[in-house]
Amino acid sequence: MVRFARCNSLLSLALDASGKGCRYVAKGASDDDVVKDMSEHLTTVHQVAGDMKANILASTKTNNG
Repeated sequence: MVRFARCNSLLSLALDASGKGCRYVAKGASDDDVVKDMSEHLTTVHQVAGDMKANILASTKTNNG
């Protein structure tokens, strides 16, 4: 199983580095992997500061395929 979270479900209408709607998907084998990946993305691309762990976990889903 792969766990994942989409940036656009956390930051509606956020733009990526190229100025288009952000479609980034953080993936991992565990919730901690997804939180780490998405936290790095939010910090580096969107300059979001602070603890977003609860928000990321709330939007994390599982792909059984």
